[in-house]
Amino acid sequence: MKIAASAAAALLLAGAAHAQTAPLRTPPPAPPQAGSGVTIDLNSGPPVPAAYLAPPPAPETTVEPEPEPERAAPAAAAPTPAPTVTPPPPMPIAPPADPDARRSAMPEPVAAPPAPGVTVLDSAARAALPFTADLPPGFELVAGRPGPDFRVYTIRRGDQSFVMIYAGPASQFPIYSGQMVEAGGRASVIAAEGGIRHALEHLFQRAEAPREIHVWTMSLDGADRAMAEQIAQGVDVR
Repeated sequence: MKIAASAAAALLLAGAAHAQTAPLRTPPPAPPQAGSGVTIDLNSGPPVPAAYLAPPPAPETTVEPEPEPERAAPAAAAPTPAPTVTPPPPMPIAPPADPDARRSAMPEPVAAPPAPGVTVLDSAARAALPFTADLPPGFELVAGRPGPDFRVYTIRRGDQSFVMIYAGPASQFPIYSGQMVEAGGRASVIAAEGGIRHALEHLFQRAEAPREIHVWTMSLDGADRAMAEQIAQGVDVR
């Protein structure tokens, strides 16, 4: 028994030394032996600290996945209502106009005023002109709109002009093509047509204003042309 007790004490000391140097782990239990006193002594040794005992395995925790939130179905777009078109109100039908009332509502025609700047000269006005002219029966002498320093006159019968007369500082003589002839204090343009000489225009020059008197015939035919030439040749300066 003493030998067995000494052996047990030696095992305890060796185990304590081994526990301080070896990594902490739970030694596997020795298999029991029937009738062995050593086993009984070992089991009756001092308790092993809890720090040297392996912790029990943690229970496995099962994590259930969170359910996905249900996605709301996209709302269907509301149909766009068709624009409401309001028809215009019907136009009122006016009753037929009374022709007599419409005629009375029309303004009375107004006579057109005479052309501005046109004056028919009487005998007194003709006597004040810088030239003289013999007017056949039915003819008149008309003064047109004056310029800044000149004036143009017309010898006519009704609406038909026969002779034009310029009185001013500088005329556009000659305006016709023909032979230039100077006679009776004037320059004349003579044109021969079919063996007949026609005096188309005449120019008088004066020492005072108006400096020039230019007389020319209109483009006429037959008896009117002969009458125009006769009147133009009867014009003279004062």
